[in-house]
Amino acid sequence: MAGTFAAVLALACGFAPPPRAAPARWNARTVTMKDWSKRETLADKAGGLMDKGAEAVGLIGTVPVEFVQGNNTLKTMAMANQPLSEVAAQAGQFIKYKCGKGECGTCEVRVDGQWIRTCSTRVPGLSKGEVYRVHVRGTMVQSKKSSRFFSIRSFFAGFKNNVLGMVGFVREGRKSGGRFNERLSEEARIAQIVADKKAAKARELEGAKAER
Repeated sequence: MAGTFAAVLALACGFAPPPRAAPARWNARTVTMKDWSKRETLADKAGGLMDKGAEAVGLIGTVPVEFVQGNNTLKTMAMANQPLSEVAAQAGQFIKYKCGKGECGTCEVRVDGQWIRTCSTRVPGLSKGEVYRVHVRGTMVQSKKSSRFFSIRSFFAGFKNNVLGMVGFVREGRKSGGRFNERLSEEARIAQIVADKKAAKARELEGAKAER
């Protein structure tokens, strides 16, 4: 209030208030993202198994193992008697499993022309310079559908199962209710038969006493 009165008084006396500073204009900056696709990754700079050797990249083992699937080859190192399933996981090679006991044959791969089962096979010891080469079937690929936790199809399938379950529950409830009523009626009929037999027996005893 005092500020407004002072401004009016200054205008009446011929004094003009000092001009206000113009608000600073905000200049939008164009944000540019760096193109990381043209830069080398840490793995590219450090090198891999073929560039620096197994020990340099932290792989422990004396048996070189190669997983060949079509045109792709994954290389790693393994220890003698190490489970082949562990070596495949270490190399990043997808192997499809089912029973995990060496019975179903789902995880079969080919080594030296023979089909072996990954879940029950161990890497053998090899002479220096030899490579344990594993040929993986081209059809053994990870399904994209299996990695998806939720989909529209699964939603409707679950909804349908729930509806069918509720309908079945109501239907069974009605059937069980009918059977319960039938059981009550049967029990009442049996009780009436027993009562009639007891009454008939009592009448027979009374008649026998009267004859005496």
